[in-house]
Amino acid sequence: MGRVSPVHAHVLEPVERVIRAILLCGIAVSVALMAAGLVLGVARGAGLPHSVVSLAELPRALVALRPAAYLSLGLIVLIGTPFVRVAGSLVVFARERDGRYVLVTAVVLFVMCLGVVLGKF
Repeated sequence: MGRVSPVHAHVLEPVERVIRAILLCGIAVSVALMAAGLVLGVARGAGLPHSVVSLAELPRALVALRPAAYLSLGLIVLIGTPFVRVAGSLVVFARERDGRYVLVTAVVLFVMCLGVVLGKF
């Protein structure tokens, strides 16, 4: 029988490394913040919050250790992670001087941001 060639490990490209790091960090930070909110809620006997904390009130609520603030910030980080991922890709493509992907990624980021802005109206 013939010899089977060894399986070569996939080598991550620079853009893949950046995307992987951003997604892992975004998920880890988000989960940690939401877990902290749950622990604070249980420790205080308050249970789960019934509302989110506004952005204007968020810093004060975090300092006051309000569970809803940590849950809200965790959700903000989770929602923001794809935006950071696209922005990170844009930076990598720009460093690689890949004009086509810079343009496509910039358009994707613009459309994402436009969706957020238009979603407020």
